Amino acid sequence: MIACTRDCYDTCIFDSNYKPLNVFPINGFTCSRGISDLKRNEINRVDSAYIDGKPVSIDEAVKYVVKKIKEIKREEILHVDYDGNQGLLTWYYPARFWNAIGSASTDYSICSAEGHEAIKLHYGTSFGALPEDFVKYNAVVFWGSEAVFSFIHGWRILSNKYKITIDVRMSETAKRSEKAYIINPSSDAFLAIGIIKTLFYEGLYDSSLVDDIETLKNYVNSYDFSLIEEVTGLSQEEIEELAELYYYYKPLTIIGFALGRTYNGGDAISLISLIPALLGMKRGLFYSNSQGWGIDFSYLRGLHIAKPSRVIGMAEVGKEVEKGNVKFLFTWNSNPIHSLPGSDKIKEAVEEGKLFLVSHDPFWNETTKIANIVIPAPTFLEKYDVVYSYWHSYLVYNEPIRPQRGITEVELMKKLAKEYGITSHPLIEENEWAAVDNAIKGTGVSLQELKDKKIVKIDKTIEVNKVKVEPLPKLTPPPKGFYLVFSSHPNHTNSQFKEIYSQMPIAYNNQFDGIGYLENSNGKVKVILKKDENIPNNVVFMFKSSLIGLDDKPVNSLIGSEKGKYGGTPLLNGYTVNIRLIK
Repeated sequence: MIACTRDCYDTCIFDSNYKPLNVFPINGFTCSRGISDLKRNEINRVDSAYIDGKPVSIDEAVKYVVKKIKEIKREEILHVDYDGNQGLLTWYYPARFWNAIGSASTDYSICSAEGHEAIKLHYGTSFGALPEDFVKYNAVVFWGSEAVFSFIHGWRILSNKYKITIDVRMSETAKRSEKAYIINPSSDAFLAIGIIKTLFYEGLYDSSLVDDIETLKNYVNSYDFSLIEEVTGLSQEEIEELAELYYYYKPLTIIGFALGRTYNGGDAISLISLIPALLGMKRGLFYSNSQGWGIDFSYLRGLHIAKPSRVIGMAEVGKEVEKGNVKFLFTWNSNPIHSLPGSDKIKEAVEEGKLFLVSHDPFWNETTKIANIVIPAPTFLEKYDVVYSYWHSYLVYNEPIRPQRGITEVELMKKLAKEYGITSHPLIEENEWAAVDNAIKGTGVSLQELKDKKIVKIDKTIEVNKVKVEPLPKLTPPPKGFYLVFSSHPNHTNSQFKEIYSQMPIAYNNQFDGIGYLENSNGKVKVILKKDENIPNNVVFMFKSSLIGLDDKPVNSLIGSEKGKYGGTPLLNGYTVNIRLIK
């Protein structure tokens, strides 16, 4: 048994022949990436360890890494890891070495942190609807979610329901919905206020789940409809129609991660999450269930014993590198040159010799290509691990179906620890499988049961009987301009799969065709400009798999270090740019 470990809602599960299981909600099918995984596994692989481009043994690379670590202050050493592989041993457990030596860590904020924290303020949990709940609804609202591409199994279940999409462009999900509301970028919080305001005004609400209905009523009534219309770009009649559809259909609300990366993003998710509660709906929303299964991720990382010397927000890594506060960067399970805000600062520091970069990865990518040291890693098809989903409730014991190439994250962590001389540390001494067994106790599943059965369904739901209204945000309208927004491409998971599916830096807009620059106060990036009638006149849209410009500059160099106030998520969809056509 093996599960796809990528940063994706669906977490497809396959048999040993890599055929998708015909169990709900996998239902015997997978995406274009899953279909291509066996082919991709043989392409573009890091086949050796390298020091400054010269092939060396893994042991030589490890000795050199540790030599460099010992020359640098702990707080100037940073590890950057994220969700390229969702396995518990691939992503979480290896952080134990870095916490044991007291290096700096990121805050793991780049994706979903903002929404998790915003929803928990009201519900006490971000755990929402399960796949079994999806089936029961007659309608769905996709709010900032390109579910057609990024949530294929959820879309399949909901495709025959009455579908409403709220987005900043006419996405594929919007095109296939019965109703689509195209709003101005970063205006979602104001739209949520307009919906709640209408529900109150028309008496279309149920106060049984909400703890302080009068406070919420006074709050939304403090915002005039004229302001809401101006900010959202929708008329009062359209907002009232949407509110009435909410009341009539009682739809499941799927809140996209992209909302948390916008201006007022955490506020938007906070307010949107109150709409189902105001209609008397328990678990009437879905964001991500990953924090509700009972997996102790902090234990896996060793945070119960050792803490990082400091925590750097993922929005601020480029800025900290530019200041000279980070001199050594170790990456695994991530491609920060492609993905992090201000990653041009990281690239420049490496090229100028001000930052020492080590990358542990199965494939050559934007980060490994410039790293001082590269160490080969196996793919999820080549190693044992435990995989969870942030949608469905299956835990999977991954067993390799291809020979291992490179060194696993756990093996590398132990080699680094031994070379460093800290093998007696309790975080290093605890066997990785014992750590996993301890970390998953809260799920009600033991490691032995998982090894025996290969796939086990976690029996867990979290009921919320009362939803807190406060805290309520004080909103300011977003800045006006051309907003640069990103979404998922059907053939890519973030920066992965470029070996199979080519991707060019195309900036879709409704004015220009040709070659040009996207630019703002943070810099400029050369891109292909392409007119698209589905893009409003205040949006520039790019797929987040194509974030390297024609000038080899990261598109995220246009993103500053500002972050959300709830989970610290970078405002990746919250920056305006100018377009300059040059050809």
